[in-house]
Amino acid sequence: MQNLCDRPLASPPWRSYRYKGRYGWVMLGAMSTGEALREAARSTQDPVLANLQVWDGEKYIRVE
Repeated sequence: MQNLCDRPLASPPWRSYRYKGRYGWVMLGAMSTGEALREAARSTQDPVLANLQVWDGEKYIRVE
């Protein structure tokens, strides 16, 4: 069985993102990378791009 954090959770038109926080993944739905980081800031202090991943259609990949 696939872990809930390893699949997309956002409904279109949003994209699925996940942010590696102190206690695990924070699942996010956003229209852009900037918006995803702003959403991550609601759950963690000073979010960094290196901890953000986006769903590419098959798996989560690191945002460049």
